[in-house]
Amino acid sequence: MTILAAAGLWTAQVYSQQLSYFPSEESKLWIEGRSNVNEFECEANKYSGEATVYDEQEQDSEFVQSVQERLSLQVDIRVDGFECGKNKMNRDLQNALKSDNFPEITFLFDSAALLDMPKHPDDPFLVDVKGSLTVAGETRDIHFETRAFYLDVDKVRAIGNTTIRMSDFNVEPPTALLGLVKADDELTVKFDLIATENNSGEQSP
Repeated sequence: MTILAAAGLWTAQVYSQQLSYFPSEESKLWIEGRSNVNEFECEANKYSGEATVYDEQEQDSEFVQSVQERLSLQVDIRVDGFECGKNKMNRDLQNALKSDNFPEITFLFDSAALLDMPKHPDDPFLVDVKGSLTVAGETRDIHFETRAFYLDVDKVRAIGNTTIRMSDFNVEPPTALLGLVKADDELTVKFDLIATENNSGEQSP
């Protein structure tokens, strides 16, 4: 999730305007888990996000240090948009995540810390991102490492993952076959997000 702007915050470009980034169709966001009988993957097909950077023409190092004061980032994921490969698994996941009452999972950015500068132009910035994740109406603080790439003057990429426990959000792991098949408590959230800049503040279709 995050997530979307991390790759664009540490480029060599200097701006003096409000920059907004939106995920492109090339992006992918998914969860991986396992049960007592198999492993599974569910891709998020319905999500939206916007990252807005308020730039003040500072140098890169200063920009990174003050990014939490100048970045607004939110990602919303529709629970009914997860595709796990089988309709029954989709329904089980939706029921476990209480989608009737809480249709969206939300990530809100809080702060970021630069862990490592790239040694070459094509290498990623390594960034530690902190924020809050809301699942099934429960909000918890999370953090994860992100590899951030500058692709073009108006295009950025962020790759990363984090592991969460469903029980931390008061979610009971899905079961099937009268409880004979039960998902593990841990889920790995993965993302490979490519975002493009839109200065008008309107998301591209």
